Amino acid sequence: MNLCELLDGAVHRWPGKPALIEGAHVLTYEGLGKLVAELAVKLRTLGLPRQTLVGLRYPNGINYVALTFALWQIDAVVVPIPAECTQDEVASLAETLHLDVILAQKDPGDAEPFFDDGFLTRRQPESTAAPLPPQTAFIRFTSGTTSTRKGVVLTHASVRDRVRAANTAFQIGPQDTVMWCLPMSHHFLITIILYLSEGTTTVLTKLVVPKAYLEEAARHRATVLYATPFQYSLLAAAGPGQGLDSVRLAVSTTCGLSEEVAKAFNRAFGVPLTQALGVIELGLVSLNSEDPLGRWNSVGRPHAHEVRIVNPDETGGGDVEIRGPGLLDAYAAPWLPREKLLHDGWFRTGDMGRLDADGFLFLLGRSTAVINLAGRKVFPEEIEEVLNRHPSVLESRVFGRAHPHLGEVVEAEVVWDSDGPDPEGLRAWCRQHLAAYKIPTGLHAVEALPKTPVTGKILRAVAVA
Repeated sequence: MNLCELLDGAVHRWPGKPALIEGAHVLTYEGLGKLVAELAVKLRTLGLPRQTLVGLRYPNGINYVALTFALWQIDAVVVPIPAECTQDEVASLAETLHLDVILAQKDPGDAEPFFDDGFLTRRQPESTAAPLPPQTAFIRFTSGTTSTRKGVVLTHASVRDRVRAANTAFQIGPQDTVMWCLPMSHHFLITIILYLSEGTTTVLTKLVVPKAYLEEAARHRATVLYATPFQYSLLAAAGPGQGLDSVRLAVSTTCGLSEEVAKAFNRAFGVPLTQALGVIELGLVSLNSEDPLGRWNSVGRPHAHEVRIVNPDETGGGDVEIRGPGLLDAYAAPWLPREKLLHDGWFRTGDMGRLDADGFLFLLGRSTAVINLAGRKVFPEEIEEVLNRHPSVLESRVFGRAHPHLGEVVEAEVVWDSDGPDPEGLRAWCRQHLAAYKIPTGLHAVEALPKTPVTGKILRAVAVA
């Protein structure tokens, strides 16, 4: 199958319904189908062979959506490149994944015009990629916060399966209007494809400027929000009540949701924030739509997938393994096919978690980042959440330092705001919010934290001597 079939079905069923709204531009399903077809005709003139690896470096917008489907229509493989990447980062990604072509909105200096809003750069990779599975649709670059595996390979059938699985949780349909504000280079497969295949109207917003966002949500009678905890915190601070009375589902994604943000948003709008577990290799695994207030820190019960906890400790926490529809077909670099990366059909996520008596999943942290302190497991993410709430802290990274008697002790790197370091104030703050053994013994002021080159995630530190 080809994912364009999902869009074609929506065009046939809802031709005059708005598919995408970007500012004053309203594009119907019929209009989107025509735009995709026109771009596919232009792409065919380039003479690209089937399964050409095409890096797509575009900002959010209608053209991003249309180009993705147009590339699939000519049987190309889409490799999203975040628009904020530097040229060095683009070159590294392109070489790692053996890209043949890069389509970008801006001319890097040696590109040929493709259409009014695009430029094409042809490449000749220095080495040859491993043979891709037939009908490969997508390779999502993974920069590896704790892993060297790069490039999640997905076929059209695998993407379709994960989209269908996701909708057992979302229950998206033509009655829905979605407010979209996340980068499409990171979030597209489960969400945008699902919305379009089910006849949803998607409102594309550039930034979450609270007043404008709430006004748009009210004007379009939005029913679904999909945003980050930081963006929800901005909305909560904007003032109660306005714009969100039509919302039935507000999904918090990309990172853990704090209790402070969850409660503030619900107080302001009367809408509970729902956490989800999405894994690049698996798709959407769970969504806490059943008990978002009572179990605000759970990612819910799995819908179409199975979850198990391996090697649990006395608290029930252990390694999270998952199996179900839409699993990745391979890692691209270094090449590793699905059958060699699964454990009897189960995918080891690298997360630590526990399941409660009702089957709700709670994530504890990354298994590779866990600090072992005198037999206790300490999760850096929990401590970072506390540190980052201190008014003088911009961001932090917690790690373990080797200790001859305790195994490891907790330390932290801290990026302070313009007022400068306040270690004593931060320690006092920690004493209020953390058990004594979790308080960092060392607080190291740094100008910036090390981050992955493409996705911008904090690089996890292993235990140091």
